[in-house]
Amino acid sequence: MKNTISRLALPLSKINKTHLQIAFMILTLALLVLGAGAPEIVGGIGT
Repeated sequence: MKNTISRLALPLSKINKTHLQIAFMILTLALLVLGAGAPEIVGGIGT
């Protein structure tokens, strides 16, 4: 159990604020592109 916790702690300690900001920026841009390319719903059923 102690080895498992120590193995998880090492990669988590390498994550810093810059990495989180870059990941958030990429996620935001991806969602923006998906939203901009979404088709607009025009009309109703049978039109």
